[in-house]
Order: sequence, then structure tokens, then C-alpha cells
Amino acid sequence: MIRQHYCVRGLVRDPDRFSAAQLGSVDLVKISGLEDEVAIAGALAGIDVVVHLAARVHAMDDTQAQDSEYDRVNHQGALTLARLAKNAGVRRFIFLSSIKVNGEERVVPYSAADVPNPQDAYARSKSRAESALLAYGQTSGFDVVVIRPPLIYGVGVKANFLQLICWVKRGIPLPLAGLTNRRTLVSITNLVDLVRVCVVHPQAEGQIFLVSDGEAVSTSTLIRRIAQAYGVKPRLFYCPDILLRMIAKFLRRSSSADRLLGSLAVDITHTQQCLDWQPPATMLQTLVDMARQDKAGIENAD
Repeated sequence: MIRQHYCVRGLVRDPDRFSAAQLGSVDLVKISGLEDEVAIAGALAGIDVVVHLAARVHAMDDTQAQDSEYDRVNHQGALTLARLAKNAGVRRFIFLSSIKVNGEERVVPYSAADVPNPQDAYARSKSRAESALLAYGQTSGFDVVVIRPPLIYGVGVKANFLQLICWVKRGIPLPLAGLTNRRTLVSITNLVDLVRVCVVHPQAEGQIFLVSDGEAVSTSTLIRRIAQAYGVKPRLFYCPDILLRMIAKFLRRSSSADRLLGSLAVDITHTQQCLDWQPPATMLQTLVDMARQDKAGIENAD
């Protein structure tokens, strides 16, 4: 956004987490949380568009009992911020939701027109936030936009995607050669570009947009592209999908196996047509950038 000559103000709880290189010309305002209404209201003065990214994120060990905490942060917190934004004269409120609002593993691609089918506390809180924000926008005349990304990757990625990269770089043999699943991802480059378009596009108001790199790939294809980007040979061998799932179930890793073996595709036709938008970066371009940054970091460490 800074490269597009926008003046950016960021609300954060811990400014020390950000380096000067990361910040650039961002104006940071420290807040204690989404309940810090006085500080937030002051920071919203003179702001034209709010992009709401903060959330309590999904964790594998979360239980049903934590549903209220997700709701407090992801639903009630977002609605409070939207009300403060409208009162401060903000023109548009862009809410980063999640494809998990649509549902979990499915072969048929999800679309923005699908009835929400959230399966866990995190997704339910995001779904409630979407409904509340869009309803508030309609009743108050406030401009609200919702974006549902799938798995986001790019420079600095962590968790399972980073683990997969590490396996490929180390040449660990992976029993995934026969996978034909279809999974959609979005690079941080493409997600940020869509946000950029939503900041100004007149047709974005009141819409729900799905976003992706514009393709769905199998896990085996993803591994081959990671290997290509990092200049290593993919070490894949065949193992039946059903056997992999049985092993995962025995090891109590069924959820991890679902994300690795299952399908979750996204149809972004509505986003493309409504906003006249195309993802500017390919998956391979993003992976090459990640490999280049990874190599630069290693060399700097030496």
C-alpha cells in the first residue's frame, strides 16, 4: 500500500515486533487491544479506509469451550471497530475473513454465493462477524467489504507451509506422488493487490470476495514447484491416499492429513468480474521470491 503512495497508519499491540525495514513510512499507534476504544478512536481521525486484519487465529488444540473467546475478538471486536470507524468518518471498512466460513474439505470449488458452513469456533466467529458487519453497513449506510482468503503464503510464512518447505529443501522423501487433490492458495502479493483494489473500487461496497492465485493445485504439484523454486530435486514416491489417512488416524494426525491430502478449491469468478481484477503474481513467482529471500537471509546470517 505504501508503494501506491498511500499514507498508512497501523494499530498494533507491540511496536517492538517490527523492524525499521518492515515499517517503512508506516505510522504506528500502540493499542492494548480491540477494547481500547479511546486510543482506537483517536487513531481513526483523518482515516479514509480501514483494513481490519486483527483476529484470534485458528489453533489445532482449540476446543468448543473457547468459542466465546473467538467471538469476543473476531466478532464483537470487529463490530466495535466498525462502529468507531463510522463515527470517525471513515469511508470504507475492509474485513479480512476466512475461506473457512464457507466450510472445510470439498472437491467442488467454493464461491461467494455459497451458504456459509463454518465448522469450528474460529470459522463461526468469522461468519458471525461478516453477518454483523454487512448488516451494520446496510442499516447505517456504512461501506463494508469482506474478503475471504484461503491459506496465505509468501515471504515469512510459518506453520505447516514452512514445514513443507523445510522437508523439500532437506530432500526428505515424501509419499505424496500420487495425490490428485485440488487445493487453492493465495500469495500475500495477490491478497494485498486485491485489498488495494477494494480500497478504491466503487463496485466493492457490500460485497463478499473470494481470493486466490487463480488456480488449484495438488499437493504433489505444490511440492514440485517448491523444489523448482529452491533449486532442489523433489523426492516423491507413491503411497495410496487411503493408507496415508489410516496412518494419520493411527497417529492422531487426521486434521493435518486432511489439509495435506484433501481438496479445498475456490472459485474467484465473482471477484474477477466485479472488480475487473486478475492475480498479478503466479505461484511459482512467489515461491522464487521466497527462495531468494531465504537464501539472502542465510547469507546475511553468515
